[in-house]
Amino acid sequence: MIQLLLLHHKKLSGLYIHIPFCRKACNYCDFHFSTQLHSLNRMVKGLAKELKLRSSTPKSSIDTIYFGGGTPSILADQSLNILMETIKTYYNVSTSAEVTLEANPDDIDSDKAKSWKRAGINRLSIGIQTFNDKILKILNRSHSADQALKSIEWVRQAGFHNISADLMFALPDASDILLNTDLKILMNLDLPHLSIYGLTIEDKTVFGNWKIQNKRAFPSDADYERNYRIVHEVLIQNQYEHYEISSFAKNKHFSRHNSSYWLQNPYLGIGPGAHSFDGENRGHNISNNQIYLKQMDIGHAQLIIEPLSLTEKMNEYIMTRLRTHFGLDFEQFEEKFHRDIRNDHLKFIDQICLEGLAFLEKNKLKLTFAGFLISDEICARLFYPIS
Repeated sequence: MIQLLLLHHKKLSGLYIHIPFCRKACNYCDFHFSTQLHSLNRMVKGLAKELKLRSSTPKSSIDTIYFGGGTPSILADQSLNILMETIKTYYNVSTSAEVTLEANPDDIDSDKAKSWKRAGINRLSIGIQTFNDKILKILNRSHSADQALKSIEWVRQAGFHNISADLMFALPDASDILLNTDLKILMNLDLPHLSIYGLTIEDKTVFGNWKIQNKRAFPSDADYERNYRIVHEVLIQNQYEHYEISSFAKNKHFSRHNSSYWLQNPYLGIGPGAHSFDGENRGHNISNNQIYLKQMDIGHAQLIIEPLSLTEKMNEYIMTRLRTHFGLDFEQFEEKFHRDIRNDHLKFIDQICLEGLAFLEKNKLKLTFAGFLISDEICARLFYPIS
C-alpha cells in the first residue's frame, strides 16, 4: 500500500490538509468541497484521526504544512488548534517550517488574524481574485474589494509578513483597463508573493454550464495571452521574479510547499480528495465527505492507489520542472531515469532555444516567458510515449 511506502520516507517535504467546506460555491471552481457546514466539527475530528493513522514511529519530519480547500479560514479557532496540536504530537515539525493557511478576505478580521498567528500559522494565502466588486459578484465571491484591502491591513497588524495573494485574469466582463487597475492596487500593497492565474472554464461548474448554454461571453485565447503578458510585464517591472507559470515572488519568497510539489518531493495529503506522493506512486483519498467520515469512524484510512510507470515519472519530471525556474536538469534526469533527454530531443531543444522559447543554463533547460505561453505544447513534444 502507498501508506506504507509513504511512511518509509521519514523526511516528508510537506503535509497538506484539505478543508472541504465553503460558505458558497464560486462559479469557476471544480475543487472538492461542500457548502453543508453542519458536519464541519465531525470533519475536524476525522482529519485529526487520519493524521494519527498515517503517522509513523519514529515521527516523520515535516518542512511545510499547508491548509487548503475549500476554505480553511472557515475553521473555528478551536478546530485549527486541534489540528495543529495533532500535527505537532504525531509529526516532527521543523522549527523553521512554513505553515500556510488559505483564507478568504470575508473571514479575516483583527481577532481572527491574531488567533492564526497564535496557532502557529506563519504564512497566509489570501484569495482576492479581483478588486472589482462587479466582477466579484459574477465570480460569486463572498467578499468585496474593501474587505480584500482591509484583510491585508489586519494580517499585517497581526504580525504576518509572509503573505501571498491570488489574482485572476481573463475574466468575464473584464478588460485590460480593469486588469491594470487590479495590478496597480496589488503593486501598491507590495506583497512578497503573488499567485496570478487565468480563468479556465471547467466542466460541472456554473461557468461551464453558462458556456455550453451561451449564457455569457468568455475571454478568447487571444485575450488570455494578452492578459498574461500584461501580468508578466507589470510584475517584472516591479521586481517580482516569475518563478513558476502562475507564481511571482520578491526577494526569493517562493512558496516552499508548492515548490516541493514541483520538485517531486514526497508529501502526505490528509482529508477528502487529498493527494499523496511517496516518490514512486501517487494516491488519494475518496472525494466524498460522508464516505470519508465513515472510513475515519472505523479507523480505515484507505488510499486509492495511482501507480506510476517509469515513463509517467519521466513525463511528470519534464512537466513539473519546465513550469518553474528550476528547469529541466539533464544530468539529474539521466541519473533518475537512465535516459539522455538532451540527446533524445536534440533537434527540438535546439529549435526552441533558437526561437527564444527556452534557453540553456548550467546544463538545464528553462523556458522563457514566450515558452511559458505554450508550455503544454513544448512539454508534449518532449514527453516519452507511454506504451
